[in-house]
Amino acid sequence: MSRLVVLGLVGALLYGQSHKALGGGGWFHIGYTAIQGVEGFSKALEGSPLSYPKATGAPIIGGGGGGYLGRIFLGGKGEGILGSKISGGVGAGQVGFFWRVGQRLLVLPTVGIGGGGYTLHVSGRPSEVPFSQAIDSTGGIPPRSFSASGPMGEISVALQYFSQKGYLIGLEVGYLRGLREFSQWRTGGIDLQGGPKITPQRLSVRLLIGGGSISQRGE
Repeated sequence: MSRLVVLGLVGALLYGQSHKALGGGGWFHIGYTAIQGVEGFSKALEGSPLSYPKATGAPIIGGGGGGYLGRIFLGGKGEGILGSKISGGVGAGQVGFFWRVGQRLLVLPTVGIGGGGYTLHVSGRPSEVPFSQAIDSTGGIPPRSFSASGPMGEISVALQYFSQKGYLIGLEVGYLRGLREFSQWRTGGIDLQGGPKITPQRLSVRLLIGGGSISQRGE
């Protein structure tokens, strides 16, 4: 089985080398992401009036683009997380190797490096407090959310189709992970010391819709 995988990869690379192309494209994407690696935050809230329900996933929205140069893709992407339990965003530069299947379909694996931030929305806040408590710095009203950020990396594979009229449509699967532990937290504009350490990671599926063109050298 492993030999078949290796032979398949070698064959795909050789095929790509014989189909050099030039072009560019840009796209809008929507999708869904499954989120893990924030369990340390939930554990840190144990014993407090606050709690953080497990964030299993959230919709995502963003965009990207780049150039197809020979067999190399150079570009970037950015996106936001639109969940009720977790929100935030990430931006990254990308580099990849692509090959063509026919004249209009591309297979594009990429590696991206950039940065991102997450805001975790907690529950357990009181629904009503006296005004005097709200304006008293020692009132102890729990915050609504906590934020942390840091460097992130992603590996992804996309299928992209270029129509004759210049439309681009594609499907991408990616795995994104913090390149180090996130431990610097903020809430209400205040830096927090001694916070929990998390290593956020997520698996995402994206639908790409945009425009572009790609052609064989010499066409």
